[in-house]
Formats: sequence, C-alpha cells, structure tokens
Amino acid sequence: MSAAASVEIYGIQETLKALNDHDRLLRRQITKDIQGGAGKKLVTAARELIPTTKTNPKNGRPAPLTGMTRGSLIGGREGTAWDTDRVKQSIVTVVGVRARNERTVTFSNGNVANFKATPYQLLVLRQKDAAGAIWDHSGIRGGGQFVANLVAEGDHVGPSDAPRALRPAAEATVPAVEQELVAIIGRVNEILNRNMIVKARD
Repeated sequence: MSAAASVEIYGIQETLKALNDHDRLLRRQITKDIQGGAGKKLVTAARELIPTTKTNPKNGRPAPLTGMTRGSLIGGREGTAWDTDRVKQSIVTVVGVRARNERTVTFSNGNVANFKATPYQLLVLRQKDAAGAIWDHSGIRGGGQFVANLVAEGDHVGPSDAPRALRPAAEATVPAVEQELVAIIGRVNEILNRNMIVKARD
C-alpha cells in the first residue's frame, strides 16, 4: 500500500524522451536535479507534517494514536505498525511516472474496479510505508472508528482533512516547486534547441 501526490506538466514526457534520445547521461542528471531541488522541498514539507507529539508510554515512540505502535494496522501483515522514523523515511519522490490508460480490473473474488486514466506525471510525492499511507488517507472516503479516534485525539479537525501530509505538502510548496521545474525544463529545451540547430547545419 502506498499513497501519492503529484505535479503535472503537459508535454514534458515528449521533451524528456527527446533529451534521452540526445544524451542519456544528461537525462539522468536532469532527474537528479529534479529530485535534489523540487523533490527535496516536497519531501521536507511532507515529513514535517508527520505527527511526533503523542508518545506511547510503553516504548516512548510517538504515533498519531498510542495503540498504533503496538501491532499491525493491517491484520496478518507484518511491518504495518507505526514507526515515526520509518514513516518519515518512506516519503520519497519519483520522477517520470508514465501515463496510464483507463482500465477495468476483475479480482479473483468477482469484484470489479475501474481505474481512471492518468497523465504523465513529472514529479510524484509518495508514501511507501503502509502505516503512513493509512494515516495519511484515512477518512478520504468517509469516517469510521479509526478516523473518529484520530479526530478525538486532536489529530485533525475531521475526516475531510485527509490526505494529512502529502497533499498539504504539495500545495504548500507549489510555487517554489513549479519555479524550479520550469527552470529545469527551460534548460532542457535550450539543450534540445541547440542540438536541432547543430543538426540543421550538418
């Protein structure tokens, strides 16, 4: 289980593909530049929103709810108890997530799910930890006892606050992230334009 928020720039997939065809090493450097600049801003902002004030008296580890550190949040699945350090470290960025067509999936139990089409995403902020993703997105489709407990312990105002870290981090850093991405894309276009001029002279 994971959760994600993303930044989209239309036409960028073709631009990066052209750069990759021109210079693969430079394409990899562009990815590093995106992650080290705009990506780092997103990750830092999201990690700052992870709760660290409530502490389980048995082990001294903080968690949104004291019981979240005691056992798995998903029955029968190891490693889904809350660990603040792991939750923070599991927030990462991914550069260049491919576009996906709309599709319908039929599961072995007969349930059918429709997944909407998604555009190419230049920069995606992702929570890879299961406990972190559960906390971040709980209440996004309604309430429940877990969400009620989060609200009762002062986690947030209500279920409508979900996502609790990824989306607020993305929204708070949009101006700075977009500025960095536009500058990088401008650099890529300059390189490609110079390459086209050189080819035209050959």
